[in-house]
Amino acid sequence: MNFIEWFKSNLKLKRWLFFILVGVFFIAYGINKIIINDNIEISQIIKYGLLFVFGVVCVVFSYIFSQQELVKTIAEATIKSNKNINIKKLIYDKKALDKGIKIVVIGGGSGLASVLKGLKTYSENITAIVNTAGGGNRDDSMTNDLGILPPNDVRQSIIALSSSEDKMQNLMKYKFKTGKLKGQNFANLLLAAMNDICDNNFAKAIQDTSEVLSVTGKVLPVTLDHVQIGAVLKDGSRVLGEDSITDKVLERKSPIEKIFLQPAVVEPAPGVINSIKEADLIVIGPGSLYTGIIPTLLLKEVSDSIKGSKALKIFVSNIMTEPGQTDGYAVSDLVNSVHEHAGKGIVDYVLASESEIMPEYIRRYNEEGSELLEIDKSEIKATGVKLAVDNFATNDEQGYIRHDYKKLGDAIMTMAYNNMDLKHHKQAFEAYKIKSKLDKNRKKKKKSILFQDTKIITPSKMKGDSKSDK
Repeated sequence: MNFIEWFKSNLKLKRWLFFILVGVFFIAYGINKIIINDNIEISQIIKYGLLFVFGVVCVVFSYIFSQQELVKTIAEATIKSNKNINIKKLIYDKKALDKGIKIVVIGGGSGLASVLKGLKTYSENITAIVNTAGGGNRDDSMTNDLGILPPNDVRQSIIALSSSEDKMQNLMKYKFKTGKLKGQNFANLLLAAMNDICDNNFAKAIQDTSEVLSVTGKVLPVTLDHVQIGAVLKDGSRVLGEDSITDKVLERKSPIEKIFLQPAVVEPAPGVINSIKEADLIVIGPGSLYTGIIPTLLLKEVSDSIKGSKALKIFVSNIMTEPGQTDGYAVSDLVNSVHEHAGKGIVDYVLASESEIMPEYIRRYNEEGSELLEIDKSEIKATGVKLAVDNFATNDEQGYIRHDYKKLGDAIMTMAYNNMDLKHHKQAFEAYKIKSKLDKNRKKKKKSILFQDTKIITPSKMKGDSKSDK
């Protein structure tokens, strides 16, 4: 493109080039008048000095706005043309670029870990807000013996955000086989030691542990208070403790009516509310609905901050229902339960996996009382939440159905990309980066063995899963 063609183009840089020239003129004029006049008066110095300052302001602001316009133009052109332009070298330093959009992920269990693993390649600005409410679960012994909050979800999040996942997982899950420490988990002992070093500030202990282990992003407990999860069942009975809830539901064959916290008033941990307010994207779930996700949303400041956020809010649906918690549920039931406990406005979209799964995998779950969650599109529409579907189911080494973390991350970031405002220069630039990464990942995709070319018919209303990514 020659100069004449560039001048005739629709690029909105010409006006800023003009103002830069105007600024240069006034800078030169002001300096010249002050230098060449031997007998210059104070009033003239002020006059020419103001002209010089005006020129500097014109140059600086014109340069800033021209760069913003250039970023937006290249981003829009690249997205439309799918050209792989290395914009990093043209404009910004790579370190600043790689930080990415601010993402908050809320939940617990292996589902939370899958989301974190899928998103960490897109952004370093990830905050995992994990559920630390317990009562009656296996982590309680650590709470009592070592004086720390239930560490299981914290541990899984640190592993997921680690740059050396396999090695980190082996280390953090290691249990001593002999001696006085037999049966003790290394990660729990590490967190307990760091908690002691940090004067029983568990949030700082997690932060320092993450720094020592070079973790991408940060992990925050939703609260530093010791909290128990309680449930009211439909038959009117009340039960306390995470494991006790599931056991009581199965024993009495009475589903969960309501979840509560004891104590009811709980303070969010430092940094939780600010992370939510500053987020560009908020992801909730997947996980155990009543003992993993909803307890975190029961903190009023947390739920109010999410509702008030301008970020895109996505609820990731479980693939399977969970015995003792979501028996007989469809996707709309998950959304309605969140609304009943935390109020509407918590989510904009529900993201579900619409996958054709081989019958032998389904039968394995059927034997354990679990079946696929039905994606009931008309009922989801009635909740006021938009539905997005994608294909991200896979199986782990034991043959259990999981969220494929790479596909899940791609699905979430595709939604984020589709909801970005390309007229806003910052979002346009982030959209370019996301689009480039998505295009690169799509070229590497392989078909999961869970899927077949034939259509598989599944029951219309199905039940629970304790082995899937909840």
